[in-house]
Amino acid sequence: MKVIYTSLLVLLCTTLTFAQEGNRRGSQMNSEKLQAARIAFLTNRLELTPETAKVFWPIFTEYDNEKSTLSKKYGTQKRSLFDEGTRNISDENADKMLAIYLEQKQAELDLEKIYLSRFKEVLSMRQVWRVIRFDSDFRRSLMERVSRGNRPDGKAKPDNAGGN
Repeated sequence: MKVIYTSLLVLLCTTLTFAQEGNRRGSQMNSEKLQAARIAFLTNRLELTPETAKVFWPIFTEYDNEKSTLSKKYGTQKRSLFDEGTRNISDENADKMLAIYLEQKQAELDLEKIYLSRFKEVLSMRQVWRVIRFDSDFRRSLMERVSRGNRPDGKAKPDNAGGN
């Protein structure tokens, strides 16, 4: 098991190193780095065996893609309610925004119910709970890293202590 974790960490470090090259591809590389970090983080949290990982990752990827699709769908609906370039929203649009918000939350809940039962088919109950906790744990870990001075793009914050 330690060999798997070590291999994933080496892969992650290699990905992070190569991802720093080329500003033009920076956005795509940052996305790939973030995805690699998420995979390593979740694999570590779930303590997946290679056999379980082969079954779990396609299901999780499908879940993650559907969740992203929902977010984009409702984000587009919400943005359409704002006046051009402003955040001044009318009461009528605010009411519509609340309805969209509730609809989105219900759609996300329905999606989670579907995928939780699918996760239960391949994971232990403890692992399924860790999948649920994963998003907030990963975001918290990322924010802690940023607050310690490491940017999400893998570069250290510039040191302004030299008086420049």
